[in-house]
Amino acid sequence: MREFKNRMNSILIKLTATIGIIALISIFIFIIKESIPALKEAGVEIFTTFDWYPTSEDAAYGILTMLFDSIILTVFTSLIVLPLGYIVAFFMYEYATPFEKRMIKSSIDLLSGVPSVIIGMFLIIYISPWMFEIGAWSPENMLLAAIGLTILSLPYSASLMQEALDSIDIELKESALALGSTKFTAGFKIVSRAAISGILNASILTINRIIGETMVVLMAAGGANMLPTSLLDPIRPLTAAIASEMGEVEIGSLHYSALFVSGLVLLSISFLLTLISKRISIKKF
Repeated sequence: MREFKNRMNSILIKLTATIGIIALISIFIFIIKESIPALKEAGVEIFTTFDWYPTSEDAAYGILTMLFDSIILTVFTSLIVLPLGYIVAFFMYEYATPFEKRMIKSSIDLLSGVPSVIIGMFLIIYISPWMFEIGAWSPENMLLAAIGLTILSLPYSASLMQEALDSIDIELKESALALGSTKFTAGFKIVSRAAISGILNASILTINRIIGETMVVLMAAGGANMLPTSLLDPIRPLTAAIASEMGEVEIGSLHYSALFVSGLVLLSISFLLTLISKRISIKKF
């Protein structure tokens, strides 16, 4: 009976894994298939021009501006989130009491479960009016979107980095303390160095989450197809363009296919980041 249960469990696990792989391959095939008309008709113009006027008489399908907006917003947000995530993780690992650690973990879990649309509504109602007071000409802009993405991704980053620190054998830290290291030195220079692959992996996964977020950037980024010259300029990342236009576009049109090209670019970036994450996970530093 036990052997039968083990065999059934093995079959179910293999079946689930196979379904997941088939689903991933099917998504890639579907997006590539829908992207082909735009790639044939517009060609390299999609990746080399900044003009996006898909509904005009002289239509243009350049996604370069929106791609740069996505990259700029992701880099700026990551420069905020990753250091903050490490600080929170390091505090929980090194300095927090068991009670403080439970409280922070509970807060992180609660915040990570808040729907992104709720965060977007909070930004629009309570934060965006302040933008005029700091000199913004649009209440929705890159800074507002970065604030929303920080709220969304900080719990994710802190949790993953804290797990990376906790995965290090406690004897390494105790040995450093026994040799006269301070608590900060043992945690920062010894444990963090030993956990560097896990911390880098957490950073890559956080960046992947940031670049793929849709609702917050759709509501808070401003929706202007322009390259920002300051943090207070409105922008339009690729995810926002796809979400705002896909529901109104004619199915099978060149505009429809161009949106799938944008999705293919995002999916390729996400896939590349995932491969880098996996590479880092198995690499020893």
